[in-house]
Amino acid sequence: MGILWLFSLIAIVLTLLLVFRKKCSNPQKYDLWVIRGAALFVWGWEIIKGAYMIRSDLYGGVGNYPAFMLPFHICSMALYAYVVIGFHPGKLSKFITPFAYSTLFLMTMIILTIPASSGILGNIPNWRFVAENTLPFQSFLYHGTLVFVPLYMVMSGFYRPTIRDTGKAMATLAATALFAYVVNKVLLTTDFMTLERGIGNPFAFLIEVHYLLYLLVLATISAAGTFLMLLVSELLVKKNIEKSKTTG
Repeated sequence: MGILWLFSLIAIVLTLLLVFRKKCSNPQKYDLWVIRGAALFVWGWEIIKGAYMIRSDLYGGVGNYPAFMLPFHICSMALYAYVVIGFHPGKLSKFITPFAYSTLFLMTMIILTIPASSGILGNIPNWRFVAENTLPFQSFLYHGTLVFVPLYMVMSGFYRPTIRDTGKAMATLAATALFAYVVNKVLLTTDFMTLERGIGNPFAFLIEVHYLLYLLVLATISAAGTFLMLLVSELLVKKNIEKSKTTG
């Protein structure tokens, strides 16, 4: 049920924004405002999540905020990537855009495919507008935005995927992973990007075998997935352009 209404909402918003874009005199500026809006939207929900947890007695008591919910998970990187891409266009934003488009999209789709094991469903088995559903709504709308933005990027022409950008995406992922690794070591109790204990990761057993092997497997899967995402996207975009030239 959650996936159905979420993807229906994404389709509606995406369609409306692309229609409005055709009537816009400055499409490039319009694209930046869309991404800025997405950045503010996810940050707004992040603040709501934090306020809810601090006020709740379910997460270490009222007034406390659990360290494991700090915004340093892989999907949390959208909080920072969208701000850079939307508010600070330039060399850095162009460098991290492939990561925001391909890698974050893939990770998000995996999470939304198996939401129960990802811990984002909450405890209420419905979608009523009640306080207890704050976190489920936050999580689905947050991750839904991480699906919406990449789709908008490619459908609007803001970003044209190419397999040559795989290296940029992997370099950005490596930088965020290094940061998450350091934070895990400093806080001792966290498992950001599943780099400490591999909670929820099907390859966590490799940590006991050899930690470097575990990292190698994660890096290989991430690189392969990102490459395939960019390859398929590049081919689809090229095909669409050729079709437009033929019909035009």
